Amino acid sequence: MAFTTSQILELYQKEALKHGENGTCTIQDIRTRNLEIEAIFSYLRDGLKILEIGCGNGFTAQAIIENFQVELDATDFSADMIALARERRVANAKGKVNFSHLDVLCLYIVNKYELIFTERCLQNLASWEDQKRALNNIVTALRPDGYFVMLESFNTGLTKLNQARKELALPEISPPWHNLFFDEETTKNYLESIGCFYVDQNPFLSGYYFGSRVLLPALLPDGVQASSDSVLNDYFCHLPPHSDFCPMKILRFRKG
Repeated sequence: MAFTTSQILELYQKEALKHGENGTCTIQDIRTRNLEIEAIFSYLRDGLKILEIGCGNGFTAQAIIENFQVELDATDFSADMIALARERRVANAKGKVNFSHLDVLCLYIVNKYELIFTERCLQNLASWEDQKRALNNIVTALRPDGYFVMLESFNTGLTKLNQARKELALPEISPPWHNLFFDEETTKNYLESIGCFYVDQNPFLSGYYFGSRVLLPALLPDGVQASSDSVLNDYFCHLPPHSDFCPMKILRFRKG
């Protein structure tokens, strides 16, 4: 086991203290956060009953209820994050949100939600066995014909990103110490085995990551480190998401 549950909780306690209710909480690059929200919006419509697993400080949940007339249950394993989420005050919201402190490994809900999504949450589980247990709980909580929108990190995108960096003599990027990336085919096969079938995927960050993690560091003078604060990233975040140059992407599944 590369990391422990207590280490994850300590990490997100520090994130909560550092970032508060800001969109940079759990992800330093606000452009990535905004692109995530835009991608998640593409799967939403009014009237849905939704479960968000890994809601953090509630930044995405607030954006959802401001824009959609939905019933949203938003959960997180970190009590510090949920405390921040519950402090949010939303005026003139279209939808409703309920924040709760919940471990996805202890999610005991059956056939309740039309849509469930995760947002860089399951990759913080320390083993494939725990990840499978979480996936099983998610499928159980979905209604028949409901959709699971899985926004997590996969090895396929990281491999291709590092291939591009290697061609430009850039060092390899490794997964963060607190993440266990998914194997795409293994994940698809497991979900199919428990009755949730692959529909499609959305590599929505591929263009931005190619620009910010490949082109930007290659263009900079020797000795200058690439930063997410670079104004060039204001352009790169509008690049089309061609191919698969980012570990983070969405895989969508439907419960049979």
